[in-house]
Amino acid sequence: MCQASGSSPLENNVQLISAVVIIFEHSFFVFDKRRYLQDKQKSDPSFDVALEQYIASPHAAVVREGVSAAVQAYEEVVTTAARAYEEALTTAANAYEEAVRTLPTWIAKLPFEYLRKKPKEAFERSKEKKKQAFERSKKMEKEAFERSQKKEKESSCSQAKAELTKTILEITLNHRLPRP
Repeated sequence: MCQASGSSPLENNVQLISAVVIIFEHSFFVFDKRRYLQDKQKSDPSFDVALEQYIASPHAAVVREGVSAAVQAYEEVVTTAARAYEEALTTAANAYEEAVRTLPTWIAKLPFEYLRKKPKEAFERSKEKKKQAFERSKKMEKEAFERSQKKEKESSCSQAKAELTKTILEITLNHRLPRP
């Protein structure tokens, strides 16, 4: 079976698997027919006969083209999901870094009247605790966002994989060779 030079490894594997399923099914029918007819003469193995018939049939080209289109669509969805995930993580990381780098004005402007009467160190410690609490909350927000993005990516990929499997199964079943 001739493979396109620009095909991905996944595409090549799925094409091969689809062809093998069709060929094995057909070889079983050839074998069964020969056994049933009690063909005593020496003949080619049923798999070889099925392979020759498959290669000569228009089914081989149709299966190859259908599988290529399905795999390319799957790879596009997975690539898009991965790219969107990476972009979302980068955006979240940048937002987190920006938020932590620039102390929110509300923390700096909190009324620390009661602390101003205490030594300056207590005031600074309180301010630092507020800053650390803010940083922790931003970090937790970022992690939650990353988890949700990861789930979204996994969901997209899972749906694409299910669609690919369904499409490949339909292609394989719709292009079986006729029984001998």
